[in-house]
Amino acid sequence: MGNPFKVLFCCGSRPELIKISPVFHKLAGLTPLSPQLCLTGQHTDLLAPHLDYFGLTADYQLHVLQNGQTLDRLMAKLLDQLPAIFEQANPDLVIVQGDTASALAAAITAQRMGLPVAHIEAGLRTYDRSSPFPEEINRQIITRLADWHFCPTEQTRRNLVREGIPDQAIFVTGNTAVDVLLKTRRACPVISSSPPKRRDGRPYFLMTLHRRESQGAPLMRIINSLLAFARQRPAYDFILPLHPNPLTAGMIHHLMGHQQNIMLVPAQTYPHMVQLMAGAFAVITDSGGLQEEAPSLNTPLVILRDNTERPEGIEAGCLRLAGTDPRTILYELNLLIDDPAHYKRMQQAENPFGDGFAADRICARLINLFERQDRIYAK
Repeated sequence: MGNPFKVLFCCGSRPELIKISPVFHKLAGLTPLSPQLCLTGQHTDLLAPHLDYFGLTADYQLHVLQNGQTLDRLMAKLLDQLPAIFEQANPDLVIVQGDTASALAAAITAQRMGLPVAHIEAGLRTYDRSSPFPEEINRQIITRLADWHFCPTEQTRRNLVREGIPDQAIFVTGNTAVDVLLKTRRACPVISSSPPKRRDGRPYFLMTLHRRESQGAPLMRIINSLLAFARQRPAYDFILPLHPNPLTAGMIHHLMGHQQNIMLVPAQTYPHMVQLMAGAFAVITDSGGLQEEAPSLNTPLVILRDNTERPEGIEAGCLRLAGTDPRTILYELNLLIDDPAHYKRMQQAENPFGDGFAADRICARLINLFERQDRIYAK
């Protein structure tokens, strides 16, 4: 059938790796297509256990991580080192996911070298360049560089159409995060060794805090609000896996480490995190990815950000936007406990982010691309 159609995935963070994994494996099972994986090294310690769990091996590995490194320096390293990888891999198509520095650098490099780009999780927007920063800027630029846009929802498709992206280059697929979560939940319904150990029978909130734009005064307000809530609700536990960012982790340890019903634990493996989400009374987070995952587990989620690029969850009723103001944070968290009807509505709301078949839809489009030998840009 001729030479295989070579597809190069580029990623550097844990969420990217999780979300590309189902697409990579489906493509690996299709003989005309030859997927390869380039890890940029943007994250290292967070990725290692996930590579084993998802059965992925890097074909190309960069080493750009440095403690205290600025975003500008990270981008400079990526843009300096990626061209040699692309020349060696000689791909027919470069696939990037999301809105990280790695995704942006890979899209820029591909554009400079005349290689088409497919963007998974395209079209997310807050239209506020400072929130989240720099992700909102990154994804808007990637959109201008990409040729094929795999959108998780109809709303994200509409965003791109309004921005002038041709409709024939946009495909609504659902989010691959839901594919991975549902498969993991089926394979590992109970993990007996799941850390951390908790007091049996006590309901708990799962919390994550790591956003760059939250550092400083916003993070201080958030932490103080969560401390006040934990003290008001001694019958509940609060589990907080710590992100390795030393600034955020240090502040959290200093301010929250002495509260008896708050448990600060290391970053969790993916299956353990899924189990913690599934068993939680609710999730409290400034993360993006958890907003897609918790609704598939019927776990209500409160967002500790002033805006979200996933408004579909707010509209569906499975997410609530609390902001960073202590008054709205405490209002939303107390509402979960004090209003059972409100809590039940959030539990029963449908997840608008996917049905578990996003990777199938993405791969079907990529197969069509191969069969047509369509190596010209779609735009």
